[in-house]
Amino acid sequence: MSEQEQKSAAAGQRQRQHLKEDRQKTGMMFENAGLTRKNEDFMYQLNKQLDAQGATAEAKTALLEETMTALLEGQKTGQTAKGLFGTPTKHADELLHPKKTPAEQQQTSTVLMSVDNGLMFFAIFTFMFGLIGLMQPSTLKLAQHGSAGLVAIILVAVAGGAAFGFVNKILLPTVDENGKQHRRPLWLRIVLVLGALVAWILVYMLVAFLPNAINPVLNAWAYLILGVAAFFGDVYFRQRYHIVGGFWGSSANRRRR
Repeated sequence: MSEQEQKSAAAGQRQRQHLKEDRQKTGMMFENAGLTRKNEDFMYQLNKQLDAQGATAEAKTALLEETMTALLEGQKTGQTAKGLFGTPTKHADELLHPKKTPAEQQQTSTVLMSVDNGLMFFAIFTFMFGLIGLMQPSTLKLAQHGSAGLVAIILVAVAGGAAFGFVNKILLPTVDENGKQHRRPLWLRIVLVLGALVAWILVYMLVAFLPNAINPVLNAWAYLILGVAAFFGDVYFRQRYHIVGGFWGSSANRRRR
């Protein structure tokens, strides 16, 4: 065995010894905590799962103490680890990947809704100009680019997605950290929604002045292909992030009726 191999073997042995001592130390902590036998076994398994899922030593200690405190409180009323947390694997994943608060979920859904609306607007406008180009080819040829240009369509789609994502956020009740819902005053909702729509219309009007050099008009088939691609891209996006509402309506709500 070479000198380098001997050093590697020694380092591996030291690491295994360190892990063994760490497990023994952690095990003693569980044994002396006053947990029931089943809860103690749960903590042993949770410790292993946190290691397997990549928890750092500092984070693992804090998470184990947090879980053990909850178990000790639960024992007073007869609650078990399985009843409180499910399996050790599931609880380890939840500890390392905590769910977002209601406020964070609402913010995320607003961003996703904006992207969803933007894709659909892009699909609608490109498909519309594609059909116009097929039925009336001279219309696109004579157009001074303007709103029929590719860059203009992209800007209108982005602005429309942001505007309707904002409208969606305004119409939904706000959610505080405790999960309670609060609605904005009706007059404020109306003003904000109208403001968003006016802003979008202004963007649509202003893009007509974009220079032709940076705002090319594509042929009809190119627009149709982009429209179809954007449509199916939006379908995939909605399925990937489980989006309901928007242009498609809320299928979840319909199923509950």
